[in-house]
Amino acid sequence: MTTKPVEAVIFDFGGVISVPVFHNLDPIDDEFGVPRGSLHQLIFGAENGAVPEFHRLETGEITLTDYLAGLERRAPNVLGRPLDGDAFLRFSADRGLQVQWPVVHRIRGLRADGVRLALLTNNAKEFGDSWKASFPVDELFPVVVDSSDVGLRKPDPRIYELTCERVGVEPTAALFLDDNVDNVAASRALGIESILVTPDPLVTLSALDEVLHRRGVSLP
Repeated sequence: MTTKPVEAVIFDFGGVISVPVFHNLDPIDDEFGVPRGSLHQLIFGAENGAVPEFHRLETGEITLTDYLAGLERRAPNVLGRPLDGDAFLRFSADRGLQVQWPVVHRIRGLRADGVRLALLTNNAKEFGDSWKASFPVDELFPVVVDSSDVGLRKPDPRIYELTCERVGVEPTAALFLDDNVDNVAASRALGIESILVTPDPLVTLSALDEVLHRRGVSLP
C-alpha cells in the first residue's frame, strides 16, 4: 500500500455521515407481513437480469415517479400481493435521516486543518433537498459529486476518477470512506486507500485517524 501522504479525504454520505436509511428491513417486512428479504428485493432488485431500477434512479436515468411506478408493478411478484403505496410512503417518511454528528465534527476539523475534502454519494435527484439540508454540506465540502448529477454511480471507476479530478489529487493521494463492500473494492482497485465503515461512528473515526497518521497528516 502506498505511503504517499494523504492530500484529500472523500466521504460517502449514507452509512458514513448519516445512519443508513435501509440498514435493516426485517422489522418492516414483519410489519408488512411479507417474508424477510422481500422489501429489500423489491427496492433494490431487478427483473430478468436488467439494471436495477434503483440504480437507474441514482444516475438520473429515471425519475422517482417512474421508480415508484416500477415498485407497484413488481410488487405482486416480489411480495405476493400489491404494494400499499400509502403504507410504503409512510414507511419511507418514518426512516428519516439521522446524521452522525461526531463524523461531521471530525470533517469540520479536517477542513480547518487544510485537508482537501469531497463528498461522493449515490443518490436520487429528488432526495437532494432533504439530505443537503441535514448538515452543512456546502460549508464543509468544496466538492460534492452526486451520482444523479453526473450520470455515474459507485462502484463505476469513472466516478472515483471524476471525484479525484475535481478535488485536484491523484487517486493514490486520496482516502475514501464508504460502508459498501463493492464501493470500497472498486476504489481500492484504483489505488485509493479506503476504509470500509462500520455502523459505529467512533470506530470510523479511529480508523480514519490511524490512516491519516500513517499517511503523514498531522492530527490536532
